Amino acid sequence: MQIFKDFNQVPEDFSQSIVAGAFFQLKKDCLLQLRELISDLQNENLLFLDVFPGESLSEVKILLSAKERMLLLKQLGIQAFLSLKDYEFTELLKSEPFSKSNIDKKLKWVCGLGPNGINPSLSSDLKCNSFGHTERFHWHKQLGYLYPLTGDVVYGNKIGRTIGFPTANLRPDDSDKTIPPIGVYAGWVRHNGNWYKSMINIGIRPTLDLKNVTIEAHIFNFSGNIYDQEISIHFQTRIRDEMRFPSMEVLKAQLHKDQKTALHLLNSKDMFSEKDNFILL
Repeated sequence: MQIFKDFNQVPEDFSQSIVAGAFFQLKKDCLLQLRELISDLQNENLLFLDVFPGESLSEVKILLSAKERMLLLKQLGIQAFLSLKDYEFTELLKSEPFSKSNIDKKLKWVCGLGPNGINPSLSSDLKCNSFGHTERFHWHKQLGYLYPLTGDVVYGNKIGRTIGFPTANLRPDDSDKTIPPIGVYAGWVRHNGNWYKSMINIGIRPTLDLKNVTIEAHIFNFSGNIYDQEISIHFQTRIRDEMRFPSMEVLKAQLHKDQKTALHLLNSKDMFSEKDNFILL
């Protein structure tokens, strides 16, 4: 995949047919539309123009970080990629290559993007529809893929390892990412091209009397030091609410139950290819 930093770098062959989208809020309908476009236009040089919120839309929460949306589009088979902030895109539309007589022939609009800019309702709708029903956590049905969080592993308090459940604490690579509701999840961790089953906790860990929300994954059948290394967590199913336990021993017993539940839920490893960066459904 060719990644361009400026539209002036784009060869003329690629700039003749452009799929322009607000891919930070990519959901199932858009995913299916992209697959169809790529299939229908596979012999053409397509430029995928990724438009994301600038300061004027700073309150918008995103579903996919810059790295995540680039990797997802790459997995779909795109050839060329350029990412622009919304105001940069507005200026680009004023340039000669995008004259009104030419724009409809040149651009295909997807994922809530149009001539008037970004419609951020796709990402806000997911939050409105999902956060009130945390016990069901069916984000994948709306997205068409397991929801990811990508970032570096950072140091935590290392208490998990003392009870046999060491965790990788994740710092998301984009502070504007939408974080799933507090709770315990079954999911997958991808690290250095390998997939691992895991259970994930998002919360304040009330049994330990802590207050800051953390995102931590206990990776099954994994050992090694991965501090300061990048991983991605992909959420499959919500197991339960976060709870306060009367003692560390009771917490440990519950974690063993959670592990059994998570492994049962993650038994379908044939759902994706090992080489993929995303689990598409």
